[in-house]
Amino acid sequence: MTRQPWRWLGIFCAIALPLAAAPTAQADRTIIYRRRHPTHGEHHRTRRERHRYPVYERRRRPVQQQVTVEFIARGNDWANVFVNGRQIFSPRNVNRRQRFTFTEGAYDLKITGVDLFDVWAEGYLDVGRDNTNIIVVSFSESGVRVSGDPHAWIPISAQRR
Repeated sequence: MTRQPWRWLGIFCAIALPLAAAPTAQADRTIIYRRRHPTHGEHHRTRRERHRYPVYERRRRPVQQQVTVEFIARGNDWANVFVNGRQIFSPRNVNRRQRFTFTEGAYDLKITGVDLFDVWAEGYLDVGRDNTNIIVVSFSESGVRVSGDPHAWIPISAQRR
């Protein structure tokens, strides 16, 4: 008598688990039903065999655009460039120009002097808005100029702190 309830539980799990796991396993698929038209000599198939059958096709995710952003330090002052709070470029005496590759999206951009509290410019760099492949950000203590996509630079404040 003790085996009877466990057997029903096993049968229930054998039926319910594949049904519950199927939607999660095929979450990134699209079901497209195609009708198979009979060719010469295939008219003898039964109605069930000639009926629609599912074809699973993988959804294609849009490819993220890669944009080259070139930072150019004008003048001869030392500076620091921070993207999303991380220092990526520090122009000093010789190396005043650097290229980076970004995926499309908005990035928090902060340009400071030698001292981190001496903020020259602060704002957002929004790349990948259009078909621009190269964006040039030239900066100095007096401000920031962007070429390639003029709407890529969104300043938080126009004044220097």
